[in-house]
Amino acid sequence: MPACPRLSVKLSRTISVVLCFVFWLLMMPLQPVSSAETETPLTYQPDLELNLSAEAAIVTSTERDRRLYAKQADQVRIIPAASQLMTALIACERLPLNTMVTISSVAATAAMNETTGDGVFLNTGDKYPLKYLLLRLIYYHSKAAAIAIAEQISNVEQSFVVLMNTKAENLELNDTVFLNATGEPVYENPQADPDDASNLNGDNLNLKPLQYSTVSDVAKLLAFAMSNQIFADIIRKESEYLLVESNRLISMHNVLQSIWTLSERRITGAYYFEMNGEAFIAAIGRVNNFNIVIATASGLPGQRVSDLLTLVNGIEDNYIQSSLVTAGEPFEGYREETSDGEVFGLIYRRTVNYIHPINDDFIESSIQYRSNGPHQKPIEFGTTIGQVIFQLKDGSLITVDVGPDRQILSSITLLNQILNILQNNRNLYYIIAVSGTLLLLIMLYQLVALSLRLKRLIQLIVLEGRSRR
Repeated sequence: MPACPRLSVKLSRTISVVLCFVFWLLMMPLQPVSSAETETPLTYQPDLELNLSAEAAIVTSTERDRRLYAKQADQVRIIPAASQLMTALIACERLPLNTMVTISSVAATAAMNETTGDGVFLNTGDKYPLKYLLLRLIYYHSKAAAIAIAEQISNVEQSFVVLMNTKAENLELNDTVFLNATGEPVYENPQADPDDASNLNGDNLNLKPLQYSTVSDVAKLLAFAMSNQIFADIIRKESEYLLVESNRLISMHNVLQSIWTLSERRITGAYYFEMNGEAFIAAIGRVNNFNIVIATASGLPGQRVSDLLTLVNGIEDNYIQSSLVTAGEPFEGYREETSDGEVFGLIYRRTVNYIHPINDDFIESSIQYRSNGPHQKPIEFGTTIGQVIFQLKDGSLITVDVGPDRQILSSITLLNQILNILQNNRNLYYIIAVSGTLLLLIMLYQLVALSLRLKRLIQLIVLEGRSRR
């Protein structure tokens, strides 16, 4: 009897320990896990410590639109350059360069407040070729040129803005809204002073910008615009001599003209916009044998060139282009099979290059294969059998077509069976080929010999006939 109380105490302690353990297990999922275990970066890029005056910047490769550098790239802000680049693109798509554009009173009024390096003043009723206005827009970020172009296409600027937003939607510029062609900031508060530089990107919390974009969208817009040959030719020009007003030759120069030389031709095209002490840049270039697109926003005008050079040097020092696969190279990870059980290997059908950090191959270890099977004979050598899918560390995928390493012939006819055997047995193929060649030579020899004998016989017959006469 005295042991019962002790047993009861031990049992109660055991039950308490078990209950505590169960409670601890139940609480485990509610405990926070370290960020290293739960968070995976959405993008991968080297730690580029670039000293830029620009508040936002991005560099992308034109191949597969990969980000090579990003600084607040997706932050919505006022970017006047977006409006003017879109205006130039739509004009290049819709009008010939020799289109004569009439300057309206609205455009002429805007021209009174701007200074361009060509010394041309736009007056109401003047006519200028579209090429001049595009150069004035790209070289000197001319608001007057933007208005004149918009009115030429849509009569009034607001109708042209509809075209701009439709184009933005088609290009999936999801963080861009246009309200004018000039890039002039538009705020929710109509009392805002547009000349107040502190208000340009909404530093005054009482103001909400209604026309906005991101440097990411600007880079995407510029990359697409480069597919238009007229736009590409204009943005690549450092300077131009143009005949206007019938007999007047003017000299026009890109504000960023020096960047071509200072970058050692790594920058191949550039556009610059400056407003209220802030610089906005869109540029294209080529480093380490691949093409890049650059966009910056809210930088210091005095550091516009150094910002561009810093970005170009940073990309050149950190990225390289290599071959991911080579055409004809075997894909060892998988073997295919025809519907009747014939096994064959796979080879890559084309050479694919990709951009990656200099000290990192940038490829995840796992490779996926997607078959187009089942496969029926015959299978031609150049047929696409499936796709090999490589995943990069930023999550993007590269798909490469693969085909059979040999021609797979049909087994329907005896001839195809024989050809199939010969294709699979190269030694037998060579023996038959050599034997056939020897047999052909022997037959030719016999044919020549018989021809000579026949010739002699004919000659004898002719001689005998003559002798009988």
